[in-house]
Order: sequence, then structure tokens, then C-alpha cells
Amino acid sequence: MTDAKGMAAAEHARGFFDLQLRYADVFAVRAGMPLDEAITWQTNLHRPFGYGNLSKQAPDATFLALVKDAAALPAPARLDRLVSAYAHLPYDPWPDDRVRFGLHFACEAPTREGDVRIHFVNRAPMPEIGPLDPSQQDECRSDLTAMVRHIASAWPNAKAIIGGSWLYNTEAYRRLFPPAYAASRQPVAGPRATHGLSTWGQFLDFRGRVKPSIAEAFHRNLETLDVDRPWLSFPYQVLTVAAPFEAFREEYGVGPQG
Repeated sequence: MTDAKGMAAAEHARGFFDLQLRYADVFAVRAGMPLDEAITWQTNLHRPFGYGNLSKQAPDATFLALVKDAAALPAPARLDRLVSAYAHLPYDPWPDDRVRFGLHFACEAPTREGDVRIHFVNRAPMPEIGPLDPSQQDECRSDLTAMVRHIASAWPNAKAIIGGSWLYNTEAYRRLFPPAYAASRQPVAGPRATHGLSTWGQFLDFRGRVKPSIAEAFHRNLETLDVDRPWLSFPYQVLTVAAPFEAFREEYGVGPQG
């Protein structure tokens, strides 16, 4: 049986959950929608609770029942309800549609067009040094090299690497990649969902704690929240990036045969 997260892990996440519930409160009032609906669709909670990606599936019935129950409670008890429920859940695995490399990187299989989407997440066990510290650059690039070798071997028809995250706003992350990939960054155009970690991850430091300065900026921005363009309230915008797979082969020294 998979171990439950436990109260220590749940309390560690309390600040992140509180931030999202406060956002959902504001959004629900401005949009004139039920609070449980705002929590479900406008926060990141469906994913860390282990119920999957809402961009690819309908909300889980168990999660909907939990959120409906929590939304009926006053604010302090609402947060306690979610923290308690989270403590009894098993640790969430990497999504089934991703191949993992080291503690931080993963990729999906190519699309029909040959685009391979990559992902970053910090799975290191409470390190003293963050994964984007300059001292960790070689380790991160080693994981990326392993990923490129895998893509070259498993999917020889891969044509491009693509990504999308708030992290591409930071030089510490961009320096891990080929220059052409980092230089291609552009804000996501048009309407988009805001329930992914590519948006919400900006609030967490490498220990999983909420960054006070980013949270404070977010709270100020919520005073002028536009429910038709809610992503503009986030201090960092999600940037998309793309580069030919050959640029990654060259950057990490992976030959044509992988």
C-alpha cells in the first residue's frame, strides 16, 4: 500500500492551498459563480490532490464532493478541511503520460506533428540547495541529456521540443537549454486555463513554501482581477518556447543514432 502523505506534508502545503482558496473566493464573487466551481476550475488543487489534469479529463467525482463540502464551510474551516483530506491521500506519482528523467524533468510522447513537450518539477526531498542553483546546473543538464537520448532512440521522427511555463521568465532556468530554445519565448496568446502548475508553480520556492513577495504581489493584483483574463493577475505570465530537435542534439552532444 502506498504511504499517505501525513499531516506534516499537508501542513507544508497549507500556505499554497490558502493562497488558492483566497483567489477562488475573489474569482467566485467577481464572476458570480459558486465557490466550489471556482475552486475546481480556477485553482491547481485537482492535480496535487492526485485527480489528474483538467485539460485532459473531467473533474473527478471524489474531488468534486470534497470541494463542495469544503466550500460550504467558513474560510478557516474550509482550509482545514482540505489540509486534512490531503494528509490522507497517497503521494501523487508522475502522470502516466510522461517519461521521467532524474528528479526534475519529464517529457511526453511526440504529437502527430512530431512535437515533444517537456516538463519540470522539483521532486528532490527538501534539498538545502534549489535545483536551479548554479551548482546544480551540471546535474540538470545531465538529466536533459538523458532525455534527449531517449527521444532520439524512442521517437526518431521527433521534430521539435516545446514547453510552456512561468519558469522561462528566469535566466536560471533558461540557461539549461539551447540558446535558440530560450530565445524563442513568447507569452501565451489568447484565453487559457490557469489550473496548471506551469502557472501556479511561481508561488513556491524549492522547498515547497509560498514565496511571500510573489504572494503579496498576487494579492494586490486581485484587487483588479478581470475574470475574462484572470491570468493577468499572476505576477509571472506563462511563456511558450520551441526549437528544432536538432538544436537539442547539438547542445547536449547526442548523435543522430541517439
